[in-house]
Amino acid sequence: MPFSTYMEWVLQDPEHGYYGSGQAAFGRRGDFVTAASMGPTLATLLLPQVLQCLDALATTTDALSLVEWGPGDGGLSHDLGILLAQARPQWRQRLQLVLVEASPALRQRQTGRLQQQPLSWRHAHPTELAATPIIGVLLVNELLDTLPVERFTRGEDGWRWQWVHCPHGHLDWCPGPPLPAESLALLETMGIHLTGDAFPVGWSSELALSQRSWCGSAAAALQRGWLWCLDYGHSAQRYYNPQRLDGTLMAYTQQKAVGNPFLQPGQMDLTAHICTDLLRHWAEEAGWEWCGEVSQGQGLLALGLAQHLSRLGQAGGPPLAQRLTQREVLLRLVDPAGLGGFRWLLFHRSCSTPAPGELLALGEPQLSISLSY
Repeated sequence: MPFSTYMEWVLQDPEHGYYGSGQAAFGRRGDFVTAASMGPTLATLLLPQVLQCLDALATTTDALSLVEWGPGDGGLSHDLGILLAQARPQWRQRLQLVLVEASPALRQRQTGRLQQQPLSWRHAHPTELAATPIIGVLLVNELLDTLPVERFTRGEDGWRWQWVHCPHGHLDWCPGPPLPAESLALLETMGIHLTGDAFPVGWSSELALSQRSWCGSAAAALQRGWLWCLDYGHSAQRYYNPQRLDGTLMAYTQQKAVGNPFLQPGQMDLTAHICTDLLRHWAEEAGWEWCGEVSQGQGLLALGLAQHLSRLGQAGGPPLAQRLTQREVLLRLVDPAGLGGFRWLLFHRSCSTPAPGELLALGEPQLSISLSY
């Protein structure tokens, strides 16, 4: 079978899938740490940018929504709900949190978290949002790396999909059909040419074809507003570098990363970095307009992380142990070898293009954020 089918099953099957069955474990005591699982710090730092987006949309009397697609245990939506209600109390009857979650078990977990914050909220299916698109911000934090990917490899006889089979009761890779011309052409649009001898026999990587339909669903869900994607990612030139011999596919369990995706099917998280150029390609095809990109480390520093660190050293603050814990979280969020290496990609739909001094100030080669908060 295609690897994308296997990945969909072991992650999303409602009985046996890692996310679908609800056995996904987030945080220090779980299988992996996310930025949102380390407490309210991430929400506090993201708040000014979320407010700028919502303020830009609040010039009419339309209802506003903050949508989180793939909200994990609901922690980030919970924290943002509390902060938004404090920052804009006049929006309490106007602003709603919307959670898009495929797993019934995780929806149950999120329900417990969201009941502890003051804003109205609901779960919604993508088809429901497409029928009545919202106005607001669509936040996608550490979701896209878990969407099913295809694997492809160079064999002695050329480029082929890398499929999964189960000889003698053991899961393993096997050669699939030849890579179709449209996939080769897609890579060429991003400057990746698989012809020639640059890529050795055995070189393998991923192609996130499922992101195409996801970008279309996200565009259908939003009548007007912004899409903000936060995830591990590389440009196409870095992602498909001939020296990256085996792509970015990893499995995570008990705070350890392993390279074998067949080790414990349904009991481990599987992820593959996003190719930022490919995501932008699919998003623009779906009608999103590109705003810019920045690393999470750069973005959080622009949003005031250094000031948060500075305040931890001032007299009269919290106890030392609490300060040290907060300092560790802040530094982990900007660590370029970890969470700080995330890519932030921002798109808009039916909005005026952000201008310097407003939402995002575009710069070269990266995006520089200008805030008035």
